[in-house]
Amino acid sequence: SDMPAMPIVGATYDGNEGLTKREHFAGLAMQGLVGLKGSDCSDSDITAKQCVRMADAILKALDV
Repeated sequence: SDMPAMPIVGATYDGNEGLTKREHFAGLAMQGLVGLKGSDCSDSDITAKQCVRMADAILKALDV
């Protein structure tokens, strides 16, 4: 989960290697929730936590 999802080859600044797989999956989950018609995303903290839980579930299912 801490490995880069899409590593930036040759990155030499601050050790930043791009988004982790967990961050990437959480962002995709958030896009889906926010775009879902009728979805209540009015509480951003709750929505963010839901997305991180989804990302963790994906990683667990993939046994990463």
